[in-house]
Amino acid sequence: MAEGFREGDVVIVGGYGHVGLAIARHLAPLHPGRVVLSGRNQGKAAAAAGRIGHGCRGIALDTAEGLAPREADAVIMCLDQFDPSFASDCLGHGLGYVDVSADGRILEMVEALDPAAHRSGARGLIDVGLAPGLTNLLARLLVETGGPVEKLDLFVLLGVGDDHGRAALEWTLDKFDSEFIVFEDGRPQWVRAQRESNTVRVPGRRLPVFGVRFDFPEQRSLVRTLGVPTVSSWMATLPPSAARSMRLAALAGGGELTRRPRSRRVLLSALERGSVGTDRCGVLVRATAADGKATEASVLSHDQSGLTAAATSLMAAEVIEGRTPVGVHHSDQVIEPGPLLARLAEIAPDAVIDVPGGTTIPA
Repeated sequence: MAEGFREGDVVIVGGYGHVGLAIARHLAPLHPGRVVLSGRNQGKAAAAAGRIGHGCRGIALDTAEGLAPREADAVIMCLDQFDPSFASDCLGHGLGYVDVSADGRILEMVEALDPAAHRSGARGLIDVGLAPGLTNLLARLLVETGGPVEKLDLFVLLGVGDDHGRAALEWTLDKFDSEFIVFEDGRPQWVRAQRESNTVRVPGRRLPVFGVRFDFPEQRSLVRTLGVPTVSSWMATLPPSAARSMRLAALAGGGELTRRPRSRRVLLSALERGSVGTDRCGVLVRATAADGKATEASVLSHDQSGLTAAATSLMAAEVIEGRTPVGVHHSDQVIEPGPLLARLAEIAPDAVIDVPGGTTIPA
């Protein structure tokens, strides 16, 4: 059994990584003495906890053992776990469990643990963060405030000049040339990443932004949770030329480059160094009704990691503070978009939030 944890702890697994640290910076001041950074390296966990302060602690934890920190109150998983044993032990023993993964296979495994969560009284939450996460809540907001929605287009806007964590870059390369299922008119269709494109007008930009089809998992779950028959996700970049270059590379067989170890290392190194360009980022959701009328909602910022961490911490708080029902849920099933977006505006002052009716948060 995992040792060193205390009653009421909020354990961030992968807590000294890029995403985990950013989430801890939000949660530690709100829950002094309760936030624990964990991972296999005790030294890194303790050093990172010392930098965070507010009574944050670092404790070694190897999730491969499949044993939950059972004295804790909640776990926020910031590592991709393809073995569900650890999540199962957390939910089976009544712990709150929030999974930050953007990999659909992992989220499906966690969702399948819903019966165990119900038996133990545990609360689980998936589809948190930016995409999935804010895309889910904006989609729900548009569905609830407009007429019947026939189609959702989810645009994930990435600035090539932004600082992206290594895990996020690894995930992007994994999905670079992938095949996956989307739903069109309620029917599953196999598609391939970057073989189709779409454009959207982003607030504050004169010209449309170009996006390529990409495998974000909420484009499948939203068909079930919101009852929208057609949902598609698109990765858009600033400058738009980056997305066009990605598509051309994929069409030319660039997927092989992401799978060969040597060329993959070169690509990762280049991406980690960053590129000249904007750091503007965010998400935009477009909902289209049967008559063709479209409405949009967006959250834009200049710091993808910061925006992701702020959104994740707010969504995780719904579990930590017991506001979500028992069971495993997608964020759009249990979180009211309006109140969360208002709180996001308070803790992420750089964020510009546009919702239907011309309302902008903050004013």
